[in-house]
Amino acid sequence: MNKKTLRNDLILILSLITVAAVSLALVLSLRKTNNLIAKISVQNNVVETIDLSKKEEHDYFIKGLNGELHVHTKDGAIAIVESNCPHQDCVKMGYVHETNKPIICAYNAVYIAIEGASNVDVEI
Repeated sequence: MNKKTLRNDLILILSLITVAAVSLALVLSLRKTNNLIAKISVQNNVVETIDLSKKEEHDYFIKGLNGELHVHTKDGAIAIVESNCPHQDCVKMGYVHETNKPIICAYNAVYIAIEGASNVDVEI
């Protein structure tokens, strides 16, 4: 293999890596949104809508099917911090700020979904 072919191959590989990195950065920036809304539902009925873009710290107490849940928001994220459910899976999820990760407390029939007004779904 001569030096010219090796140099051309190296340029091609570096160009492809650069294009891939720029594409990934673009996709990630498009998926982020500042207009996050958390909707808390109990038995499929929305009981609370919270604007997470304000990034305020606030406590909410939601009456579920079998008891009350303590929901907390901070830094644009939401979490169930206390529940009377047996397995505590909803509490273990911690703070969520992504639209593709709902918080579910099946025991109390509580579902927290995060929606973004300006989300763009991009498939690769």
